Amino acid sequence: MNEGVIELLTAARARGERVAVATVVAGTGLGGRLLVWSAGQTYGDLGWPRLNQRVALYAEQLFERKNPPALSTKRFEIPGEGEVEIEVELGAEA
Repeated sequence: MNEGVIELLTAARARGERVAVATVVAGTGLGGRLLVWSAGQTYGDLGWPRLNQRVALYAEQLFERKNPPALSTKRFEIPGEGEVEIEVELGAEA
């Protein structure tokens, strides 16, 4: 994780905010990270703006579940690039 992401995640957790960390684990943009707060704000980049939006929405839906999984993996299609696999950690620590 880059320094900015670590600092933001650490500060958000210290304030008791719910933040998910989304990471590209397979496909284009491997290693890209996006922080997603339960209210919908984001920080970071997964390599494609529309993917950032779709993953943020997915993370928000996970936050809304009664007993969300701490770790979730989902595949997304990127036009012209194929599939990417995103791992979303709801309880991620810096």
